[in-house]
Amino acid sequence: MLKIRFVKQFVKDAIISFFYWTLILTPYMVFVVKTNLQQYIAWVGMQAILVPPLGAVFSIIARKLKSK
Repeated sequence: MLKIRFVKQFVKDAIISFFYWTLILTPYMVFVVKTNLQQYIAWVGMQAILVPPLGAVFSIIARKLKSK
């Protein structure tokens, strides 16, 4: 039961971190970096690969530090 709850929380954190960082960094990528549509799609693909697991792991670490 504990592992199922852990996996559900991990997936939730991964999805939230992907949407959060993509939403937060999109204006920077469009207005400062001046990416075109093809570059932006490639960037979102890179985000989809890297951000979810890293965001979920960071959330786990933050929760463990908060509980101490």
